Amino acid sequence: MTEMEIPWSERRPPSFALLAVTVGSAIVVAISVLLLDAMIAHTLAAYEPSSWWDAGVTLLEWVILLPLHKLALPVLLVVAMLATVLVKPWRGAAPALMTITAVHLISRLTTNWIKDGTDRLRPYEAMKRGVDGTFGWENGVAFPSGHVVLFASLVIPLLYAVPRTRRLGIPLVGIVVFIAAARMVVSAHWLSDTIGSITLVAAWTYLVSWGVRPSR
Repeated sequence: MTEMEIPWSERRPPSFALLAVTVGSAIVVAISVLLLDAMIAHTLAAYEPSSWWDAGVTLLEWVILLPLHKLALPVLLVVAMLATVLVKPWRGAAPALMTITAVHLISRLTTNWIKDGTDRLRPYEAMKRGVDGTFGWENGVAFPSGHVVLFASLVIPLLYAVPRTRRLGIPLVGIVVFIAAARMVVSAHWLSDTIGSITLVAAWTYLVSWGVRPSR
């Protein structure tokens, strides 16, 4: 019996940890907007960031093929997912790839909608304009962080759907943390932008896991 043939009732249920991350990070976002964003952004703005931050981000962008084309990775994920569905010996991997692909695509799509809906200014834009507070509502695209969503929407569903990858959990999560830090250091994002990205991806991973349940 292949993994695709395992009865629905025996598949792995949605992870409570994902729900906990969603709720916990949402609370941190609220606290950050109210208390931490401005303080951290102004502190970071006082320092000249090393070029190594941007270099590291660029390198990681190439790993996910972003400079090649913004849709290169989504297309690759969809092709891989279809291959696991159509090729019988590979069907055991189909639920995991469905989960990762769905979370990545939906997260990227909703990120663009939220950016358009919130119009949040980036830290350097807000400070340059002298905006009072940390949520300037004027043609901004800061919230949430698109870069963090790009990587978190691969790492979080991967760790959930493919338990064997959890032995690499620290370096994988470290990539997301580095991207978040790199975007904050150059005043491109507030702390709540980066944590908000985690909230978004964790929420979508939890919701997708209800419909596409990788086997035990």
